[in-house]
Amino acid sequence: MNDALFKHVRVHYKNMQGYSSAGMEDGKDKGKIYLNANENPYHLPGLEGLNRYPEPQPLALLEAYAQNYGVEYDQVAMTRGADEALVILTKVFCEPHRDQILIAPPTFGMYAVDANSMPCGVVEVPLIKKDGMFFLDKDQVIKKATNPENNIKIVFLCSPNNPTGNSFSHEDIFEICEALEGYCVVVLDETYAEFSENGSMVGDLESTPNLIILRTLSKSYAFAGVRMGCIVCADRDFIDLVKIKVLDAYPLPRLSIEAAFHVLSPQIKEIALENIQKILAQRRRMEKALIEFSNVIHVYPSDANFLLVEMKNAKKFYDFAADHNVILRDFSDKKGTENCLRISIGTPKENDIVLNLLEKFKL
Repeated sequence: MNDALFKHVRVHYKNMQGYSSAGMEDGKDKGKIYLNANENPYHLPGLEGLNRYPEPQPLALLEAYAQNYGVEYDQVAMTRGADEALVILTKVFCEPHRDQILIAPPTFGMYAVDANSMPCGVVEVPLIKKDGMFFLDKDQVIKKATNPENNIKIVFLCSPNNPTGNSFSHEDIFEICEALEGYCVVVLDETYAEFSENGSMVGDLESTPNLIILRTLSKSYAFAGVRMGCIVCADRDFIDLVKIKVLDAYPLPRLSIEAAFHVLSPQIKEIALENIQKILAQRRRMEKALIEFSNVIHVYPSDANFLLVEMKNAKKFYDFAADHNVILRDFSDKKGTENCLRISIGTPKENDIVLNLLEKFKL
């Protein structure tokens, strides 16, 4: 057991008994008759097999995830996208009305939303904006997270960060983990890691026992509609706790499981990796093209599949684009991203439409 994680788990979860799904201990054997889960014995035409509950965490799929991310299968807990993982971890570590999380805004808004729903508090250490780039304030993160008065249980870091697009150095994250060991856990959201040259920190898990990494198939594997993600950490006992005591009895729909097997197959994975390279090429193209427009003040460097773009009147262009059936993400009224829009990288044709709209746009 890794005390770097378990010491921070709420006593409630340490002591509670988990739910054992009916007949799921070893998966379903096709040679057996199952009358233990109150399933409908009759499947509907074209929907064969969907009358039966799926395995909660199929071993073969865990192994596929593990191979994809370079870890062991028992270091992975599969979730419905990385979003479910955020909810789970906030529940496991944060005592309502007492504990707090720490975030580095501007960053993914769901960290604070999930904390507020507990409810637990949110401490902010804003990113430093300097020379047209965003930087992690490592020293302040460590200072606030180690202050016992703050009751910080989780530090959420997103790298590459949404919506700013920048990655944080692995050295800084490692130093934060090292300094916070014994104080709290660090959750590193690597949703966009496949788009970054920095890659993942999964190789550092054994040396950073208080680090938990989140991965998802939503972005890089074009799988947002299927909702498949995972929690990865070095501590197998913590992974077991998540699977047995925290996740729903049958968390993953059968069709999502089957689709994930397909997308992680060598043939489909090869196509996904080719598509990532197409997106990166378009990101470079858009970054160069956007800065040439008079309405664009700055395009922030990005390691993700989007660009954060500062404009003279971002809100007006957002409305103008929407009137022409192009929906962007408006961050212009958010602290730290004033007058900024986030533009996802689309197909070459879709990107051309955005550029053409900028050409036509009048302040």
